[in-house]
Amino acid sequence: MKHTLLFLLFLGSSMAGLYAAEKQPVMTFYVSGVECGSCVYIVQQSISETKGVADATVLQMIDAYANVAFDPKKVSEHQIAQAVREALPIHGKPYLATLKLHVPDYAKHAAKVDGLFARWKDWVALETVDKTKGELLIHFNELRIDPKKTGPQGWSLAQFAAAMKSPAPNGLGLDFTVENEAQ
Repeated sequence: MKHTLLFLLFLGSSMAGLYAAEKQPVMTFYVSGVECGSCVYIVQQSISETKGVADATVLQMIDAYANVAFDPKKVSEHQIAQAVREALPIHGKPYLATLKLHVPDYAKHAAKVDGLFARWKDWVALETVDKTKGELLIHFNELRIDPKKTGPQGWSLAQFAAAMKSPAPNGLGLDFTVENEAQ
C-alpha cells in the first residue's frame, strides 16, 4: 500500500510537471552556424542552462532550429537568443538565433512596422525577406545582461505583440504570426 501511494504521488507530480510545461510557450529560433552534431549539442546545452527555460530541443535539418519552452516571466526571447550566441563556437563563427515572422498586411504598413523596430534598434534588427508576403526575420543584437535586474531583459515578443496588435493610437492594430516548427 505504501509503495502504491508513493507511486501515485510520483505519477501525479510528474503529470503536474508535464501539464505546467505544456502551458509554457514553445518558440522556434532558427540558428545559423550549426554544422554538426557537436554544434547541436553545444547550442542545446547553452539554451537549457538559461534560467527560465523549461526545455530546449535543437535540430539540424535543412535549417537548424531550436524549439524552446520557457517562462516569459523569467526570460525573454532576447535572452534565449543571447544564450545561442554565447554557445562555444566549434567552427569559429558564433551561432546566431533569428525569429521568422509573417505580417499579412506588411506591404501596406511597412513604414509603420519598420518604425516600430527602429525604436528597438539597439536590441534587434528587422530583415524583410518578402515584402508582399509579409515574411520578416528578426535578428538579435548582442545583449548585455544587467546582473542586478531580475526577470526578462532585452526585446520580447510580448512587447512586439502589444505594439502590433493594440489599436491606434497606442499600437498599429496589425496581426502577425511567428513561424514555429513545434506546431
